[in-house]
Amino acid sequence: MNNTPSQKSIYIWNLLGNLAAAAVSVCFLIIVSRFQNPTIADQYSLAISVGNLWVIIGLFQVRNFQATDIVNKFSFKNYYIARIISTILMWITLYPYLVFVHYDLSSSFVIGLTILILAYRTCDVWSDLYQGLFQQKSRLDIAGKSMFLRYLISVIILFVSLMIQKDLLVGFLLVVLFNIFFIVGFDIKFSRLFHSSDNKRTFSKNDLRQGLLILKDCFSLFIYGFLINLIFNEPRIIIAQQLLSQKMQSGVQRDFNILFMPVFFMSLCILVIRPLITSLAEKRQAGEMIQFYSIIKKIFVFLILVGFLTTLVSYLIGTPVLSLIFGVDLNRYRLELTILVFSGILYSTALVFENILTIYRKHNLLLIVYIIMYIASLLLSKPLIISHGILGACISFMLVMVIYVIGGFSLYLYVKRRI
Repeated sequence: MNNTPSQKSIYIWNLLGNLAAAAVSVCFLIIVSRFQNPTIADQYSLAISVGNLWVIIGLFQVRNFQATDIVNKFSFKNYYIARIISTILMWITLYPYLVFVHYDLSSSFVIGLTILILAYRTCDVWSDLYQGLFQQKSRLDIAGKSMFLRYLISVIILFVSLMIQKDLLVGFLLVVLFNIFFIVGFDIKFSRLFHSSDNKRTFSKNDLRQGLLILKDCFSLFIYGFLINLIFNEPRIIIAQQLLSQKMQSGVQRDFNILFMPVFFMSLCILVIRPLITSLAEKRQAGEMIQFYSIIKKIFVFLILVGFLTTLVSYLIGTPVLSLIFGVDLNRYRLELTILVFSGILYSTALVFENILTIYRKHNLLLIVYIIMYIASLLLSKPLIISHGILGACISFMLVMVIYVIGGFSLYLYVKRRI
């Protein structure tokens, strides 16, 4: 692999990788919706939402912290140990959560699917560790290739598996096995260009302390990420409860997950500009504040333009396109989709503020914002969903995202004035 890639190569591979990362969940849902009945599609939708929430524990939001560690305060071994600890936490806390939210534990199929999806997301956790190393070393081209190939082949494996034998459990088992082999054969292989593999084989007490210190430093970021995903999951949990009590029809969970997909595509905006996040950290470290604020302005101009265009397009042709792609009639959800796409732009905007505060190492200030958001979600989601169904879920999510943007912007101004 080229040791000195061009900026164009880095950008293209980063773009392709993040496109694949954003598209993989959509592709999985398309495949499941096409090959499985509405009941199984509902069960898959809830299981993947649990996986999306619990992967936050494994990631522990260390990625941006690691990528912006320009002065190498912590070694890769320290980040490696931190990831071992967070992965253990990810698995041992799953069952208590499922019991707490009254998850359907009576079905062996649901339990097996949930475990397999969590295993798949564990692979994401470990691949992310190496991608953080590649980003820290300004090699997002390697990270992009890793994501692109791993997600593309995972989609192909699930598609072929379900097309041949239609067993979702077998399909995801094959996906998990492939991901394990890929991480060993690609991520770990190329990580050796930047660190010695020998230094991970023995751990001292100091190494453990450093790993725990990383988790301590990232704890506030983890809480924020976990709370935002609790907010994402709140409507799904309520819908699942309504389905169990037969107050909603089969397929509603699937429909909401399909409509919610554009929110993750909007978050792709922040992934596309990820190289600029590291650049922002470098500019601030070098004291080049004029260039620092210039990059921030460019980011927000980009988000505003993309936000306006995607919201307009979603309103005009969004539901017919999604109906065609997923093979499900979604035309009655035109307003709901538009609200969610707009909410996705708000989410991306707030993420930029969060990244800037992380660069300033002032991300702990966001705690109050996230607490307010979560309380608002708890207060708004259930009554709105019970009274207005999916539309209520969309409205409650949009209101919470408005709080997110206002809070992030206010803290950004506060920190900027004090520095």
